[in-house]
This record gives sequence, C-alpha cells and structure tokens, in this order.
Amino acid sequence: MGTVPIQILPNGYYSNLLTSLYKQTPEFNAWINAVLSIANDTSNFLSQISAAFDPDYAIGVQLDIVGLFVGVSRTVPFQPSDSVSPVLDDETYRILIKATIANNQWDGKIGSLYPIWNNLFPGGHISIVDNQDMTADIVLTGSFTSIIEDLINNGMIVPRPQAVEYNISFADLPMFGFDRNDSYIAGWDTGNWS
Repeated sequence: MGTVPIQILPNGYYSNLLTSLYKQTPEFNAWINAVLSIANDTSNFLSQISAAFDPDYAIGVQLDIVGLFVGVSRTVPFQPSDSVSPVLDDETYRILIKATIANNQWDGKIGSLYPIWNNLFPGGHISIVDNQDMTADIVLTGSFTSIIEDLINNGMIVPRPQAVEYNISFADLPMFGFDRNDSYIAGWDTGNWS
C-alpha cells in the first residue's frame, strides 16, 4: 500500500550532460533549466497526489474517494451500539478500507489471516479454530472501540470464506493458558477465561 515517489534527477545532473558546445550558451541553458523545472514540478505534484490517496495517509475527502474505489462507504449499514454515529471517523474508516482491501486479496487460508490481523491491529491477537463443519471459532484480543467491535460482529473486518460461519468472541488480555507468561497468555490468578 506504500507509494513509490517519482524522482527526477536535479537540474545540475542534466546540465552536466551537455557537450562543451552547448555548456557556454546561456539561452540553451536557460531553456534546459525551464524544461527541467516543469518536469520537476510535475513530478512533485504527482508524488503528492499519490500520497494524498494512500489509505495509510489520506484524510477526509481523499479517504472518501479511496473508499469509493475500494467499494466501502463511510456510513455503515447498521446502527452502532453505544449511540455511536454510523458515519465513521477517518481512523476507523481507514481500518475498514484496509480490511476490505485485505479481504479482496485474501487467499482463504487460516494462516494468512494472522498477518492481515497484525497489519490492521498491531499489538492485537487473533486465534482461529476451524471446527471442520463450516464454522470457525475466533477469539480476538486487543483494545477495540465499540464501533470496531460492531464492524467485526457485522462481518466487515475479519475476512470470511463464503458459507463459513464465524463464532467471534472478544477476550481480555492476558488469556488463561499454560506454558507461557506474557501479555497475551498467563496462568492462574492472572489469565482471564475466554
């Protein structure tokens, strides 16, 4: 999702390529610098446009246009809980856009959900159990706003294969478990049941 800036070399680079016959002619040098200045201005403009519509950096109207291209609206098709507005703020909309892009590129394998989740929610964790009956149990940990939880519960964040039902639950960190003692899993008196 990163942008690759278009780079035009500095005017001096091209001026040094001139043969000795043209290096001493002020009119030709002025013309070369004018043309190169236009090329540099165009390059800078194109780089700014690319950055303005990058999902990681776009804001406001630019983010709305990115959402239009991706096919997801800023207004969600349900009434969120806790009296939250159905019109998403930039940060939440950015997550929804990136989730939609990831969903469109996902290969359908459980293993590839983990990097998608880590990209959307750094520091969060997803645990997936395929029940082998067209259902999967998913336990999510992390810090989520109520609107993010609503988006997840409405199937708008976690990529899902067609006809597979997800049983989603949110766990408090650390979850109860053995053979580990860190911020995700901890033992007796510390870990939370999920």
